[in-house]
Amino acid sequence: MSNSQPLEDLPTRLDDIDSRLDQLGDEIDLVRTIQEGVRRETRSNSQALARLERTVTNLADIARLHQQALRQSERQFQEFQRTNQEFQRNNYEFQRTTNAAWERIDRVLDYLIKQSGDQGEG
Repeated sequence: MSNSQPLEDLPTRLDDIDSRLDQLGDEIDLVRTIQEGVRRETRSNSQALARLERTVTNLADIARLHQQALRQSERQFQEFQRTNQEFQRNNYEFQRTTNAAWERIDRVLDYLIKQSGDQGEG
């Protein structure tokens, strides 16, 4: 009888092994599903990181170009200030020369008017 008992337990044990194999198969399927999700997320993160790196590179380029433009603008402003100061000096000199010329013209006109008045009387 002891020999027959293990044979009687064999279908039960096979059922138990079958059940455990099914559970392991389900767990393996779950791990594969999770692994596929992790792969997708990793791929998505990698793509997002690549986009972020391109954005950072573009922003760095823009910042560099902005700095160059700012430096050029500062140089142009300084040149404008020098030109404006020179213009102011030239304008002052022009006004001074013009005023002096008008004063001479006034003196000549006064002289001519006086001369013309003296000739008319004389």
